[in-house]
Amino acid sequence: MSQQQGDWPAARFVHLPGGCRAINNPGPEVDFLPVALNGKHAHINLRAYATIYADLERLGLPIIGIDFCSHILEVEERIPPNWRVYHKSPITAWPATDVATKWARIGHGAHERKNGRLWDLASRISHQMRVCSWRLREISEAYRKQLFAHVCDGEFRDGQRFEDGFTWLAYLSIQSFLVDACVLRDYLAEFAAHFIYGPRACSKKVSVTSMAGLKKVFLDKSGDSDVLSMSLREAVGEGGWLQKLGNYRDLVVHSAPLAKAQHKLLAVTEVLKLGESGGLPSVKCPIPDNPQVISSARAKGDYFENFTIQFETFIGAAAGSVQNRDGLIYAHEALGRLALLSASLSDNSPVPPEMLVLNESDLLGPVQIIHVQATSKC
Repeated sequence: MSQQQGDWPAARFVHLPGGCRAINNPGPEVDFLPVALNGKHAHINLRAYATIYADLERLGLPIIGIDFCSHILEVEERIPPNWRVYHKSPITAWPATDVATKWARIGHGAHERKNGRLWDLASRISHQMRVCSWRLREISEAYRKQLFAHVCDGEFRDGQRFEDGFTWLAYLSIQSFLVDACVLRDYLAEFAAHFIYGPRACSKKVSVTSMAGLKKVFLDKSGDSDVLSMSLREAVGEGGWLQKLGNYRDLVVHSAPLAKAQHKLLAVTEVLKLGESGGLPSVKCPIPDNPQVISSARAKGDYFENFTIQFETFIGAAAGSVQNRDGLIYAHEALGRLALLSASLSDNSPVPPEMLVLNESDLLGPVQIIHVQATSKC
């Protein structure tokens, strides 16, 4: 594959729910994996390179993200692909990528102006947004490996509950995402405390470094009625999406660590609808829909009388005995919300984003272009 293919500049590996994939090599054809339930290889033809999003969504297939491969080394996994998380938005399809770039540019602008605190925070936020985006890919890849291993057994049936060597790894990837997502959440809270609410309160010494601290020190006390403040209060309040994210993190880290509960975790098979093919085999890793109930009971000490009950409610999600939702879908939704919150906060930066520009004075020697040839030695 050359680096440019005319109207089809990249091969695309579209991550779909449940570990499924839509493969678009340069050209209009898209092949779906794994094999459909009718035993055939499902495929569609795109109207144009840019219509892949609408064409897949017209089939009822949500897009988690896409690996763009414009060089053979990416296809051979000798260098990482250009991974982008996809969120349907009237402004951009890649809010996580775009806002990570914006924060990096804010960091550069702050560095040029010798604003050390802003440079530090903006750099951390940009980095952590990229981390969370990659964590989401790890969940999707863990699902894919679990799905393909199960399909290869030849016994796929809708609604099965099973455990194999990949089940723990899939749940562990969800746990890693939740931990890193809450790190990003707290970085955003630290920025808001220092550069938005601190100046409003005329406070020169602000030590807030978490969302809980932002809520306690500023949000609960201020009467600000602007859109940002009201949306933050709702998000961190009872039943809010940021509160729920924190409850999930607390659940898997403190109440029922997934690394210790692997012997009880289950994956569930289901069918991803796909037109006349009857659908694609897929899997999900259920997580309880109300993590705050478990976390609250733990905080009150209710679960310490019988330690195993800390795990049972979580495991009940996979068993279908408690209301649940899929871990990959939840992580995708949570990252989208974090990206939008991050974008709103970045609009309040005291320093505008500034692109790093290199000129001749920045170069230590002549520029050389090296063409890397693909080989079959690996």
